[in-house]
Amino acid sequence: MSFLMIQSLKEQYKEQKDGYSVKWAYVEACILKGYLDSYEYFGNEADYQYVKQFVDRMYDVNGDIPGIRLDYYNIDQIRMGSVLFQLYQIEQDLRYKQVLDLLYEQLKVYPRTKSGSFWHKDNYPNQVWLDGLYMGQPFYVQYIKQFEVVKDYSDTIHQFKNARKFLYDDQTHLLKHAYDESREMFWCDKVTGHSPHVWCRAIGWYVMALVDVLELLEGENVDREQLVELLRETIEETVVYQHDDGMWYQVVNMQDKEDNYLESSGTLMLSYAILKGVRLGYLPNRLAVHGEKAFQGTVDRYVYEQDGEVRLAGICKSAGLGRNPDTGIVRDGSYHYYIHGERIVENNGHGVAPLIMAFHEMLLLNKG
Repeated sequence: MSFLMIQSLKEQYKEQKDGYSVKWAYVEACILKGYLDSYEYFGNEADYQYVKQFVDRMYDVNGDIPGIRLDYYNIDQIRMGSVLFQLYQIEQDLRYKQVLDLLYEQLKVYPRTKSGSFWHKDNYPNQVWLDGLYMGQPFYVQYIKQFEVVKDYSDTIHQFKNARKFLYDDQTHLLKHAYDESREMFWCDKVTGHSPHVWCRAIGWYVMALVDVLELLEGENVDREQLVELLRETIEETVVYQHDDGMWYQVVNMQDKEDNYLESSGTLMLSYAILKGVRLGYLPNRLAVHGEKAFQGTVDRYVYEQDGEVRLAGICKSAGLGRNPDTGIVRDGSYHYYIHGERIVENNGHGVAPLIMAFHEMLLLNKG
């Protein structure tokens, strides 16, 4: 994939009105991270200004962001805080610091499972989803690193270890999407608390969280090796399921099912994590080929140009567990749900963001 195609895709997003309006949400935060990665690599001021203007438009006349709901615990809304960190480091604008403080204060009182992990949301009590580690932990670590006098990262390490302890499936050697500590949800196994299946994007969220947190912890007085081992184990055991073309299936370990499909977003997230992990020395060099193959395999299968636009196909629009409050769909975590219960779309932010991020990791790794 060429630089010009990535630039074209980014320009399309700047012009797009439907689905990516200016709002405080995790998908938008992921897209903005892609632009910031591009800015850091190429130094294109337009990329930075796009992010800054996007964020600044979320503020009201009182200097607040109405889209943040401090009365509602939702780990997804923490993700945008990582974008604000990058803006604050450059601008030193106290409006950004005020929001960073608000988000951190919410994390201090955020509800947890008995084992000490953040709930996914108020309306998903006692549940831990792999998604949530990417949404909350990089911000959590960065705030402690930048602003706290006592820099204690043990809570983050504990929450990653909890994910491994409570979500690991001994039969597949993969992590399930979520677990319910209370064993009350209709979708969970009453013995393990596991959701039924291994969702590709869930693993993608998890490994991206690990590699980003590890980078933030560089130079800190903390034993990072515990997290390095979790990253290595997860990648080593996931590449076993990699398709010959480089991608992973929507339900990772069910490659033989005829209706299963190779999914873009999870594959690209894994590509990003592998390439970055190798570049920073957390993963052995021999794994780089798996990250490169994942990126190129996705591009070969799902990236095309139509009517002057670059398109990325093969993206699961959304997936979760429970009852979707917007559509009423019962998300039971079954194989049928992951394959047929959610639409497969093009140019959705879940896929475009890691495409941009993995592209820059390809450049960085090859440059090194």
